[in-house]
Parts: sequence; C-alpha cells; structure tokens
Amino acid sequence: MLWSDAFATGVARIDDQHKMLFAMASDFREALDESRGERVYAGLLRSLGLYVATHFSYEEGCMARYVCPVAADNKVAHRKFIGMLEEFNVRFAARGFDADDARGLVDTLEGWLVDHICRIDVKLRPFVAPA
Repeated sequence: MLWSDAFATGVARIDDQHKMLFAMASDFREALDESRGERVYAGLLRSLGLYVATHFSYEEGCMARYVCPVAADNKVAHRKFIGMLEEFNVRFAARGFDADDARGLVDTLEGWLVDHICRIDVKLRPFVAPA
C-alpha cells in the first residue's frame, strides 16, 4: 500500500505521520510474507499503541483548531480504532502470535487507513491556511 497525494490533509505533520503508518503496515506485511511476523508482531502492536496515543491527539487538536466540521466524526473513528487495536492486543496476550490474526490486523489497518483518511482526514484540507 502506497501513499498518494490524494491522502494529503494540508498539515505536513499529519501527512508525515500518516506516511509513517503506511510504511509500518507495508513493512509488517512484508515481514508476514517472509515468515518473520512472529518476531515483529509484539513490536508492531506496541508501535501502533504509541502511534495512536500521539497521532490521534495531535490530529484531533488540529481539527479543533481549524474548526473542521468532521472533528467529532474523527474522534469517534479514532475511539473505534483504539478499541479494535485493544482486541488484537488481548488476543495476542491470551494466545501469543497467530499468523491469521496478525494478517487480519494488517488487513484491517490498511483498509481503515484508506477509508479513514479519504472519508474524514482529507476534509481538513480546505480549512488549513496555505503555508
């Protein structure tokens, strides 16, 4: 999955963070395809947890600052993503690495990214003052 300018929000820091998440998903899919998923899955879960803690807060702050009309929808989508990530963490803690579950996480992550960015995040663009 590759970044496209169609995903740009107009806020360079948000776009850079999104690019980082695209790279994380791509790197993890590659690790799964090369049978290295078990070695890196716990790290991916930790990284995603750290990512959402910082990125979601920053992005929600930008939506509020620029008075973006989808700010509330963005918060709801973020809470749902956090809940989904917690479910993967619970399963990992209970069962350890499961290749199908890990693939499910990366599939879910990639699908969520495209849907969320294209449906919500890009609506910030018209409200951001040109640099």
